[in-house]
Amino acid sequence: MTRPQPCAEPSQPAEAEKDNLSVAGSHNAEEDYSIFSDRMRTYLTYQLGFIIILSTLTATAYFPLIPMLSTHFSVSIQAINLTVTVYAICQAISPAFFAPLADAFGRRPVLLGLISLYAAASLGLTLSQHSYAVLMVFRALQSIGGSATPSVAYGIVADVAVVSERGKMLGPMLSTCNAISALGPVIAGAIALRTSGYTWVFLALLIIAVISLLLVGFTLPETGRNVVGNGMKPIRGFWRTWLSYFPGRKQPYRSESRADDADADASEPRLQEDGKPIWRPLSAFISLRLFLYPDAAAVLCMIASSYSVYYTFQVAIPTIFDEIYGFNALEVGLAFLPGLAGMTIGGIIAGKLVDRNYAKTARECNVNVDRRKGEDLRDFPIEKARYQNCLPFISLEIALVLGYGWVVHSQVHPSVPLIMQFFICALSTLLSHTASALLVDIFPDATSSAYASGQIARCALSAASAAVLQPLVDAVGRGWYFAIFAFSVGISGLGSVAASRSKGMRWRQKRQATPHSKVKDTEQPPRQLPNPKS
Repeated sequence: MTRPQPCAEPSQPAEAEKDNLSVAGSHNAEEDYSIFSDRMRTYLTYQLGFIIILSTLTATAYFPLIPMLSTHFSVSIQAINLTVTVYAICQAISPAFFAPLADAFGRRPVLLGLISLYAAASLGLTLSQHSYAVLMVFRALQSIGGSATPSVAYGIVADVAVVSERGKMLGPMLSTCNAISALGPVIAGAIALRTSGYTWVFLALLIIAVISLLLVGFTLPETGRNVVGNGMKPIRGFWRTWLSYFPGRKQPYRSESRADDADADASEPRLQEDGKPIWRPLSAFISLRLFLYPDAAAVLCMIASSYSVYYTFQVAIPTIFDEIYGFNALEVGLAFLPGLAGMTIGGIIAGKLVDRNYAKTARECNVNVDRRKGEDLRDFPIEKARYQNCLPFISLEIALVLGYGWVVHSQVHPSVPLIMQFFICALSTLLSHTASALLVDIFPDATSSAYASGQIARCALSAASAAVLQPLVDAVGRGWYFAIFAFSVGISGLGSVAASRSKGMRWRQKRQATPHSKVKDTEQPPRQLPNPKS
């Protein structure tokens, strides 16, 4: 790859090459980055888009039920909002624990365990209908099972796609998830209105979990680079698809020459190195450790602030359209559609912009994009590439959120806030997904753990926002609440983008060159990489 001399700052390769989490493309320079075919990557894109609805649909289908759950359990709206806060807290904790597991032991076993836990929690919610405490416990278990699936999905995308082409997978994957999730509030509201209860909503989530479990078990190949490398290493046990156990079936995603001798050479992932386990309980803190690095902290701030906009609106919509506009359960569900449609469009646009901006920056820096072997990002301004044109998007988001509060405060016709929800959620999703892609880029050998740290940040802020929403609205009114909220997320977003674009590359290179800053999510020894081509 041609060095990006016009755009780069000098790095310190002697140390950086030893950093397991700092150097992109830690694979043999003579090998393709991944042998997974375009057809398999397309299949994975939409399969993962369906599986990660266990995280998003579980939330969106729940929001229209908030008034009904409050009545059913004879508790306040604030008490039901507390279950939303607990869900968000578990949403932050779960990826921190399971993402390093997926990086160390492979994607398949972790996904199978997570989906099984989610299915069990959904069954518990379906059968238990009389205790508020039980509702909270099973919602927490649902969150633990479903919330880690996006971080594993991001890891799979990074396993099989080079940096310059990840947008082609991330955009359709996220838009598929968002499009399906957009139906959640409508279906949940219709079911609740038709049955005068919420049980069938949780039963529907159980059915989706079973379908996801079968899809993963039978057809999802193991992609973890610690397990199969670029896809060439044969595997056995949990890491094989159930379909491969049928007579005459081979692993379709691996080369025929390797698949023929898989039984002879197959081995499990390396569980120990020099007597030390690859994964240890302290690995759960890797995602938290990323907060200590300035380059990561700036990106995490952007992820948290942009996602909190979407999440706050999902919590606010039921009470706004119930109390101000008098919508019933079905109509409240329909009120979610514009925002969720905006999420879908925002995800598609984000995927296209991520790749287009990368290619544009590569041309400016005289970098030849290698779609087979990938690029070395040490001297490439990936922060500027990912964040091109983000400042106008953030400014527009601030204006829309600010105006939304006064629109609903003045009880303007409901069509106005509904239209505004579309654009607000589209911008929030575009900015959040762009920042998430950048976070994965700067920690290429811990992709799931990196995404998990982003989920911790966004869920922590979202949980706080959900917890203070109603008290602040009661204290200052919706107009002033959304004004305060708009300026808070605006300052945070603008500051983080400015910091990443101006100092992010220098911070990243300093982290790569500092020996004690090495973070090994899989406790592997540092790998010596070949010098990049000049």
